[in-house]
Amino acid sequence: MNKAEARKYYIAKRNELTAEQIKADSKAIAERFIVSGLWKDCKVIHIFISIPDKAEIDTSFLIDYFFKQHPEIKICTSIVAENDQDLLHTYITAETSYLANKWGIPEPVERNALNENEIDLVLLPLLAFDTKGNRVGYGKGFYDRFLQKCKPDVVKVGLSLFEATEELIEVDAWDVPLDWGVTPEQEYRF
Repeated sequence: MNKAEARKYYIAKRNELTAEQIKADSKAIAERFIVSGLWKDCKVIHIFISIPDKAEIDTSFLIDYFFKQHPEIKICTSIVAENDQDLLHTYITAETSYLANKWGIPEPVERNALNENEIDLVLLPLLAFDTKGNRVGYGKGFYDRFLQKCKPDVVKVGLSLFEATEELIEVDAWDVPLDWGVTPEQEYRF
């Protein structure tokens, strides 16, 4: 499956979901990730902030969980750099406030920078992924460039509203595959 086709298909499929379905599935994904224990040895977890009008998984369940239940684990997220190509990273807290950037992505107003090599686990937004851990995002390559700067053993976990597709997604030389995928129904290890 080529990425352009997959992107178009899964955006349409996601847009068919109701707000209630997305909320319920987001909660199920959060619960499945928490029970998985993938995060238990982590000191720093990167969590994307959901884009409200893109029918994305609501990551606030996970963010709230870590703030309340595991304050010893630092949570960070990304902001788009001025070059519109790279991601910069900042720690967030329960008091962090956000403003939408030009793409509608909520970004922290207060910045407390960190380096990619401090991150132990990255939760990735995606539109789709296949049974080999290949993923399709929005096509700008932000996360591929980001992941290539992380330490080699960083754990890469895709969060998806849909199960892995059996049809393999085309791979480019710069693509960074997932280590795990978490959906409302199950978790996948690659």
